[in-house]
Amino acid sequence: MKRRNALKLSVSVVVSLMVALALSSCSRDSDPADPAHVDRNVVYGMYSGLALLMDVHYPAEPNGYGLIWIVGSGWSAPTTYDAGQLKNMPLESGRNATRQLFLDAGYTVFTINHRAAPRFRYPAAVEDAQRAVRFVRHHAERYRIDPTRLGGYGNSSGGHLVTMLGTMDGDGDPDDPDPVNRASAKLQAVVAQAARTQFAEYGSRSGNRASFLGDATSREASPITYVTPDDPPLLLIHGDADQVVPFAQSPVMLAALEAKGVEARLIRIPGGDHGANDWPEAARWLNRHLLGEARAHELEPLNAAFAKLVEGVLLAWAGEISEAIDAYGNAKERDDRLTITAATWNQLCLHGGLWDHAADVLFACERAMELTPHYEFRDSRGLVRALLGDREGAIEDFEFFVKGTGDEGALAQREAWIEALRAGTNPFTSEVLAELRD
Repeated sequence: MKRRNALKLSVSVVVSLMVALALSSCSRDSDPADPAHVDRNVVYGMYSGLALLMDVHYPAEPNGYGLIWIVGSGWSAPTTYDAGQLKNMPLESGRNATRQLFLDAGYTVFTINHRAAPRFRYPAAVEDAQRAVRFVRHHAERYRIDPTRLGGYGNSSGGHLVTMLGTMDGDGDPDDPDPVNRASAKLQAVVAQAARTQFAEYGSRSGNRASFLGDATSREASPITYVTPDDPPLLLIHGDADQVVPFAQSPVMLAALEAKGVEARLIRIPGGDHGANDWPEAARWLNRHLLGEARAHELEPLNAAFAKLVEGVLLAWAGEISEAIDAYGNAKERDDRLTITAATWNQLCLHGGLWDHAADVLFACERAMELTPHYEFRDSRGLVRALLGDREGAIEDFEFFVKGTGDEGALAQREAWIEALRAGTNPFTSEVLAELRD
C-alpha cells in the first residue's frame, strides 16, 4: 500500500560483544542473559578517528554460523551529525522480518555501517565491508561461529557489496601488524537482491552511482570484473520491472558466473520493482550452502511458516484483514520457531485500522508495543485508538510520536490531530481515511 508523506512511517529514519584491544564499548539493547539478545555498536575498525560500527544479533538457538547483513542505501548517507545509521534502516516489515527468519534459523547476524558517499567514494564501502568480514572471522571463537563458513545477504547497494565480498579474492595480508587484517574477507555463500553487478552498462554515470564511484573506473567497482572459478555459490534475486537497478544486470552476471563454473541461480520476479524479493528462497540457499542439505531440510517447516507470514503482510496491505489475521495465526502454527517481529505486527495494526477493522487488530498493535515501543509503532496504535473512540489513548500515542519524529510535515499533522481530539472532534473523516489508504 502506498502512503502519503503525512502518515509515512519514516522507513529511512529494513550485531553482542566486547571489542578487543579496547576499541570501544558496546551497548546491549536486550538482556545479555537472554540468548537472543543484541549487542549494539560494536567497533569493528577505526578509520582516521571514525568508528566503524556493527550490531551483533544473537539467535535463541545458535546453529554455529554467521551471516553478514548489509542494507541498501545507494552507497550514500547524509553528512549531518544527526544522520541515522545504515545498520538501523530496515524497520519495515520485509527486511526486518527476513533478518528475524535467519535468527530463528540459528544464524548469528552481523549488520554493519560503512563509509558512504558523498564524503567517501569507492573503494571505501567495499574496504569497510571486507574489514567487517575479517573482524567477524578473526573473532569467530568469541561469536561461536565457524570461521570457514560465513554467508552474506544484501539488497540494492548492499547486494552489490556482498557480491563484491563473494567475487573479490579477499586475501588477508600476512604481514599486517593488525591480526584482523590478516584474515580473509571472502564469503562462502551469497544472496544479493536487486544488486548492481556492472557500472559501465545500463545507465549513465549520474546520481548515487557517480557519487559512489568518484574517480574509480566502472570496471574496478563492478562485481562481474572479479568472477573466478573459486567464487562461492551466489543467488541473485531481481524484479524484472526494477526502475532503480535494471533487471538486465542479473542475467549477465548469472552468465558470467556460470561460465566460470560457479554455482549460481537467478530468481526473476515478474512485475517486481526494486524491493521485490523471495525471502524463503534466500533462506533455503544459505541454509543449503552453509548448513548442508540435511540441516537445511530440517528448516523447511520454518521457511513455509515464514512464507505464510509474508502472505499475511500482503493481505494486510490489500485490506483483507480477516484473511491476514488467519495467515499470521497459521504461520505460527506451522512452526513455533517463527518470530513475528514488532514491525510485522505493526503492518497489521496500521493497515487493519485503515480498512475499518480497528477492533479486530488492536491486539496486533499491543503486540508490536510489547516487542518494541518505537515511536512509529505508537503512531500506528494512536490511529487505531482514535478510530475506536479512545481519544485519551490516541493523544498519548500521537504525543509520543511527536517527540520522536523529525519529519516536519508529519509533526504538524499529528499536532493538528491532537488538537482536534482534545476538542472532542474526529479528525479522521472518510475523506482523510481514503487519502491515507492511497
